[in-house]
Amino acid sequence: MAEEVEEENRHTLTQLMDRLQKEDIHGSLGAIDALGRIGVPAVAPLVELLTTGNQNVRWRSAMALARVGTFSVEPLIEVASTRDVSVRNPAIWALAEIGSPKAVEPLVRIMQNEESECCRILTAAALLKINDPAGVEAVNREYERSGEEFRGRVDEAFSGS
Repeated sequence: MAEEVEEENRHTLTQLMDRLQKEDIHGSLGAIDALGRIGVPAVAPLVELLTTGNQNVRWRSAMALARVGTFSVEPLIEVASTRDVSVRNPAIWALAEIGSPKAVEPLVRIMQNEESECCRILTAAALLKINDPAGVEAVNREYERSGEEFRGRVDEAFSGS
């Protein structure tokens, strides 16, 4: 009996992953919600899509990982810390949505060391959204270092997130 349930769960997960990739935005939003409810079993396949999919699939995977919540934090930190910017940005967005303090230190490092201005801005906005004192302090230091234009872009990104 347990094997039948496990097989059914694998089949459901496979179907939802397929919908996430292939359906229009409405259909994929339903899959995103369902994958979030599945939780831990969805994390590894979603991280795989986040790192290998096209731009739409990456962002949809990030949305689903954000809905999974805290179980996604460690894999998202790893992706955000080691991948190229096209993968890093959706991972950073998902970390901001989850809001875990575990993400603060890695996000501060990314903000301080990232070459992509867009990614630095998104990371600063993520730190503000998480609202951990160490992250907010790091953003304030970055404002001093990078100037008013950076602050304005971060404020815009924060307001839009």
